[in-house]
Amino acid sequence: MKDRDAVDMIYTRSIVSADENEANMQNAMENWHLGPEETSVDPTDNKEFWSSFADVMSLPENQARRLFCANCEYFDNTPETMKLMEKIPLTDFDMDGGGRGYCVKLDFICHNLRVCQAWDRKDFEAED
Repeated sequence: MKDRDAVDMIYTRSIVSADENEANMQNAMENWHLGPEETSVDPTDNKEFWSSFADVMSLPENQARRLFCANCEYFDNTPETMKLMEKIPLTDFDMDGGGRGYCVKLDFICHNLRVCQAWDRKDFEAED
C-alpha cells in the first residue's frame, strides 16, 4: 500500500490563478464544447447538449453519454491536486458538477460529470 502521508509531500504540479481558471473555463465552454451546464446522471436529461456533443465527437449519443471528465486522461483529481485547488474559491459551476478535478490539457478546474471535446480515454491500471 502506498504511504498515505504522500499527500503532504512536495508536489511539483502547479495550477492557474482564479482569474486564469475563469478565463480558461470560458475558453473550454466557447471552443471545446464543455458541458452540460447543469449536470445529471439521468440518461434522459440534457438531450440537446448530449446530442450536440455526440455529433462533435462523431459518436452515437448513448456512447457520448459515457464520456466524462472523470474518465478523461487529462482529469487530475489526485489528493495533491485537490489540495492545490482549495486556493481557488468555489463557484456556482462547482456546485453541481459532481466534484472537482483539474484539466491538465486546458488548465482549468473541471468536474466529474462534465465533458468536452478534448476528452481522451484514461487507461485503467490496477496494481498487483
